[in-house]
Amino acid sequence: MVNESASAGTSPLIMDSQLALVADLNRCWEKLLYLATRHIYAKHAIIQHERNDSFYYLADGLVGLFYTSSSGRERLTLRVKPGCIFNEARPLSGLQPEGRFVCMQDSVVWHFPGRLLSDLAFISAHPEEIRNLLRSMGAKILTHYLFLAEMGTGSHEAHLCRFILALARDSGRRTIPSHMTQEEVASLLGVHRVTLARLVRRLKKRGVISSFTARNITIENHEQLAALADGV
Repeated sequence: MVNESASAGTSPLIMDSQLALVADLNRCWEKLLYLATRHIYAKHAIIQHERNDSFYYLADGLVGLFYTSSSGRERLTLRVKPGCIFNEARPLSGLQPEGRFVCMQDSVVWHFPGRLLSDLAFISAHPEEIRNLLRSMGAKILTHYLFLAEMGTGSHEAHLCRFILALARDSGRRTIPSHMTQEEVASLLGVHRVTLARLVRRLKKRGVISSFTARNITIENHEQLAALADGV
């Protein structure tokens, strides 16, 4: 076991464009963990993927994929929950993309050697796992596509309301767990933290929500929230 730090479901496919979230896509790979090495990362640790030719399996925790735009603003583009493989595109393509994998919670990550994905003997011996990996890559491509399409329409306020509605669908309750700071939500939505704070104050003043913290969000008027999400 290696301790690393840095300064810095029911369906096989679960997608949520508003949250750019993937979960439980690759559980079948757990029987191959004997080929991987287990690493424990603290919250906020950066997984140094550019230093090794690996792909990863998230056993516990939450990992975010961040990119820096041409304007210099960092943007959270994907969240990975347990049961998912990530960074598989890098060893498959041989490209060196920009971006950072950041642990948004304390996380347990298994490192697989990247060479496995080009090893014909491994591929022949594990066709179901390879098929699963291709299927999950397709899910992530569609998740990114839907997320970008959704974020390309509407105002910042509409984007925030869509984010809250997506959490509400998962929870089914009036007060819903968030697990994200306002800074993380701002990064996900591509806005400045000050802009997000102003939007939150506006929704509170209108009586749409009554709380918005890293622990939970409380919805007071679901119909108005949905209308604002639609840009009405």
